[in-house]
Amino acid sequence: MKKSQILEIVLIVVTAIYNLGVLVVSLLWIFTNSFTSMKSNLGHLALFDVNENVTYGLFLAGSMGGAFYCLRALYQRLGETYTPVEGDAPKKKSMNMKVWFFWYLYRPLQGGVLALILLTLVKSNLLVIDADGGFEISSYYTMIGVGFLAGFGAHDLIHKIQEIIQVIFAKSNLKTSNSKQKVKENKGEN
Repeated sequence: MKKSQILEIVLIVVTAIYNLGVLVVSLLWIFTNSFTSMKSNLGHLALFDVNENVTYGLFLAGSMGGAFYCLRALYQRLGETYTPVEGDAPKKKSMNMKVWFFWYLYRPLQGGVLALILLTLVKSNLLVIDADGGFEISSYYTMIGVGFLAGFGAHDLIHKIQEIIQVIFAKSNLKTSNSKQKVKENKGEN
């Protein structure tokens, strides 16, 4: 076996263990009392009127969604790469884990941060999820679900955030006026 193949296998295993670890820790943190002592030792956000359980739970739900997406992508790429090919069909290339390794590590963190940003956008009414149906993010489990969706659909959420930015910070279509020309027009000198 070549050195590059061994490195790829090691990176695949590390990626799978890392993302599975994120899933397990997130599930235990959100849905059990396994980390009660750790939760109580974390910084107090009461000064900012922030519910710590919601904040950490939402971040971990987004991380869980990102890790779930990574594991799904990993097994799909493994299947595409290592499924035997019959006949004269061309062989599949390697997964090139050296290129994608950082993405597999970053995606769960990105999902956690985006989950917090999504909650902020919804609570500030910059993003309305369902205006007519009376949908509100008030239940802890609703927040966890929304956080998971934010992590799993991070790519789509980033596009939605870009749309919001384009609306809020749109350039004005007003043309700058030439004051000398306006004075001439008002005097009838034109």
